[in-house]
Amino acid sequence: MKRILSVLLVLMLAAAAGAWAQGKVPGNVVSLFQKRCAACHQGKSAAGGLSWEPAKIAAAINAPSQEMPDLKIIDTASPESSYVLKKVRGESGIKGTRMPPTEALSAEEIKILETWIQGLKKSPVPAST
Repeated sequence: MKRILSVLLVLMLAAAAGAWAQGKVPGNVVSLFQKRCAACHQGKSAAGGLSWEPAKIAAAINAPSQEMPDLKIIDTASPESSYVLKKVRGESGIKGTRMPPTEALSAEEIKILETWIQGLKKSPVPAST
């Protein structure tokens, strides 16, 4: 009986951890990446080796950019230095082109990313492993 209870407890904790991991990136951010980025940034052949699939967004938090390793893709310590923001804004000093390359994000879409990334400075989300 103790073994069954132990197994059930482990399963419940695993389920809760999985739900927490999926819920740590806000829905509007996930939707934005799905709508505007994931067409090119998904799967094994993700552009630039960067996946914006929902389960992989958190992996970009505090991870170095492949194009500019001195910059983090999403920088929780210095949100304005986040390479993803530089890319979607088309700032000078980026490598390659503005993202997305076909149609720039709207000011409202960029604000969604800025707000989320700035919020991470106050309460950083650990990257999933």
